[in-house]
Amino acid sequence: MHKAEKRTRGRPVGSSDQGAKRQEFVVAVMKAIAEHGYKDVTVATICEAAGFSRGLIAHYFPGKDALLLHAVGEVAKDFEQATRAAADAAGPDPLERLRGIVTASFRAPVFTPEKVLVWVALASTSRWSPELAEIYRKLYRPYRRGLAHLMQRTADARGLKINPDRLALTLTQLSIGLQI
Repeated sequence: MHKAEKRTRGRPVGSSDQGAKRQEFVVAVMKAIAEHGYKDVTVATICEAAGFSRGLIAHYFPGKDALLLHAVGEVAKDFEQATRAAADAAGPDPLERLRGIVTASFRAPVFTPEKVLVWVALASTSRWSPELAEIYRKLYRPYRRGLAHLMQRTADARGLKINPDRLALTLTQLSIGLQI
């Protein structure tokens, strides 16, 4: 074997197997949060949900908190991608784009029983967790700005005066409340 062909132990960082295993942990975290709540999730509950040994987490994440934050980040990414795709599929009309976003917010992959429980846990815990609060802000600030922009365009086209920021905040909170 030439020097360039020398094998190393373990999986290369970023291997597809590593990505798949990380995704399995994400699914397990969502299941554990849905069953136990964010605060009460432990390495044991995550590993039990995933069917993995406790030590395996250390091969993919630096610790439980990193895994929990990664999982919540993945749920946020799914939400962002689904609502963006729905808006894009609705075409250029701002009202239709708003309808697409609202509809996507209440359908899979965004609206599933487990993901709703993850969102509830995120919202209720983010006040005491700066990391969770940052994920929440990174998701909802641009989301609300986008809603406000579409609402303003819709109102302008109809000759209506609105407060788009307040309406976007109201719609966001109403959507979260209805999901619960």
